Amino acid sequence: FRLGIIPTVAPYLLPRILGPVQRRFPSLRVQLTEAQTHVIVRMLRDGELDAVVLALPLDEEHIEQMPIYTEPFFLAVSKLHPKAGAASVRLEELENEAVLLLEDGHCLRDQALDVCALSGAGEKEGFRATSLETLRQMVAAGVGITLLPMLAVQPPVPESPHIRLMPFRDPAPTRRISLYWRKSSVRADFLTDIGREVSELPASLFEMRPRKPG
Repeated sequence: FRLGIIPTVAPYLLPRILGPVQRRFPSLRVQLTEAQTHVIVRMLRDGELDAVVLALPLDEEHIEQMPIYTEPFFLAVSKLHPKAGAASVRLEELENEAVLLLEDGHCLRDQALDVCALSGAGEKEGFRATSLETLRQMVAAGVGITLLPMLAVQPPVPESPHIRLMPFRDPAPTRRISLYWRKSSVRADFLTDIGREVSELPASLFEMRPRKPG
């Protein structure tokens, strides 16, 4: 089973799902490709991958989609930031803030830019990160603030003593993670079973709860 998955999902989702999926399908051998959206979508179209996990809509006639889960974003700030004492934050409170973002090619960058547009925030100039871990470290160093998806801030991800994570008040910005495959795939029934198996995993497995305020 050749699976493509984006870097802002892979290290946080795979440890939670590979065990249960392997127990459900004990003879399954998984070959993973971690790459940006445009790369794994091309590989899917070309038949180099059986399925991909993405965080953006892929509206193509010959591609099947199955939602897996939806996760909210958290605002990550330094413990010394003026907003660090708040229990939660509203979108409009980000107005005029400069937000640290990922480099071009990451769909999470586009989603964060959408949040910035809604809130009146902007991108911090002169810096673009290659990973969520880089963003996390820059926030801890007091360089700026950023948006992190829920699975990226849950155990077993280590909690930083220098970062304050705050949920957004309703309506909270979210992203939807889905499984995609070609409708012509001879493995369509199996892929449907895989998607259903993951989407039906208990919420406790995903730790879909924010950490207690630090």
